[in-house]
Formats: sequence, structure tokens, C-alpha cells
Amino acid sequence: MASEAVLVFPRASAELVRRHVAPGARVIAVDAGADACLAAGVAPWALVGDMDSVSEPTLAACERAGARIERHPAQKRDTDAALALGLARDAERILFVGAGGGRADHALANLHLLASAAAWADARAVDEDAHTWVVTPQRPLTLALPVGTTLSALPFDERVEGVTYEGLAYPLDEATFTAGDPYGVSNVASAPAQRIRVRRGRLFVIRPLP
Repeated sequence: MASEAVLVFPRASAELVRRHVAPGARVIAVDAGADACLAAGVAPWALVGDMDSVSEPTLAACERAGARIERHPAQKRDTDAALALGLARDAERILFVGAGGGRADHALANLHLLASAAAWADARAVDEDAHTWVVTPQRPLTLALPVGTTLSALPFDERVEGVTYEGLAYPLDEATFTAGDPYGVSNVASAPAQRIRVRRGRLFVIRPLP
């Protein structure tokens, strides 16, 4: 299977899919995420959900194309996205497309799934208004963003230790972040390469988009 798995969420646009889904990626559509996939000319490898939002023509087209269809009841323990992520357990890289926005509870739940995916893969998310990465002790982050780009860092775990920045206007060396103290918001890239690492815990790095 491909080393990258892409979860396309219901709020994804066709343009977002076209911009960020690489050829050869294993595309897993989360319910109506399949509509954005087909509109972008991308055939999902799998379609997962309770099928309450995907259009009937799209569902039929995915079935004709031989996509793996996993239909689940509406009343269940796991979200559609959590079930879709279960099909990406062997991927080396995981990309969420269109996981943010809309209902705040859904967006926050998807960030929790992104953090959990970082246990076995490089995990990131792209939305119309932001890009998000998860930094762990095993998975430091190196970016090559233009000087002046805004970056924010926020802890996912209650305590994130050994936070170290390079290439940012406000550097840190072995700092500690704690939940409820968002002092990592609105840093700025100051060099062509930005490097962020942690010694313990999980850290969200977010690039807001104009």
C-alpha cells in the first residue's frame, strides 16, 4: 500500500483536494468527503461513514469504481473519521484534508485524531485557513517557510517539555508548555528553515493562512 494515507473530510473542497492530494496516495473519504474527491477527479480507495451526507450518485460511482465501502450505523462509539483513520494504521504519513472549520466539537475531535495518528506516522492537516502539524519526540518538524510567516505552537498534552525552536523570531531552548498557557501563539519565521522539536509530549504547530 502507499506510504501516505489521506483522509478527506466532508468540509473539504474540490480545490483543496486538488492542491494537496499527491498521486499514489491512499485516499480515504470520510462520508461526504467523497463528493469533494470525485469533483477533484480523485478516486477514493475507501469510503467510510454512516453515509448520511455523501450524495447517492457519488456513493454509486465509488461502488462502481471498486472502492472499499464501509457503511456504519449512525449510533456508534466512534466517529466516521476515527473509523476512517483505522484504515491508515500502516501509513508512514497521514494527511487530513478539510478536517477543521464548521462545528467546533467536530474540529476539536479531528485534532485529537490527528494527535493520535502521530503515534505511528508523520501527521498533518490542511484546511482553507490553516496548516497543522504534530511534533513529537520521535517526529521533529523542519519547515522551509518564507521569512515573516506566522507560526503558532500549542500543547496537546497537559505538559510538553523540551520545546526548542530554531529559525523563529522568538526562539526557545528546552522550554516547557502547559495546557491553559498559550504563550506559543504568533511566532514568526526569521530564517529560511524552521526547526521545532520536543523532548516529551505532543505539540501542535499551526500556520494560519490569510
